[in-house]
Amino acid sequence: MGQVYLRALEIGDLDRTHKWHNDRELYKNLIGTFHFSSRAAEEKWLSEKQVFSQKEINLAICLKENSQHIGNFYIKNIDWTARNAMLGALIGEKNLQGKGYGTEAHHLIAKYAFQDLGLNRLWVQVLEDNTQSLKHLEKCGYTVEGRFRKHALKNGQFKDVILLGICAGDDISQSG
Repeated sequence: MGQVYLRALEIGDLDRTHKWHNDRELYKNLIGTFHFSSRAAEEKWLSEKQVFSQKEINLAICLKENSQHIGNFYIKNIDWTARNAMLGALIGEKNLQGKGYGTEAHHLIAKYAFQDLGLNRLWVQVLEDNTQSLKHLEKCGYTVEGRFRKHALKNGQFKDVILLGICAGDDISQSG
């Protein structure tokens, strides 16, 4: 542990987020639909993600050794009454995927959400055939809680989406 840190997204991240959001291959395992993003649209999106919001927090995942921005973490749909939020994440640098950085980032985001923000539950949605992410999340302490049947359209096919959650006080695995 101790290889990554989280920080707020900045306008200086524009080149990387623009590249990642225009990477069709990166989107094949994400629920969202791939859309080409112009540099102007990406700059507007990134500018909006920097503004304080009660509903979402958008963070960069960076390597401690050189401060390289390698991915993003999104805490969305924050419900301050029920104390829960949805997570979204990606490691955009393909050569750094599968190296444990996402696992460590999940531990950091859980600590931040539960200890600093006072949330009680985090939840994520994963495509049913994204077995790598499902295994990764279960290793991080998430529990499968349900299934949305034919919930996402990917490559012309409707796919089931698996709902996973973790609560404050759950055993958050430290394995990488």
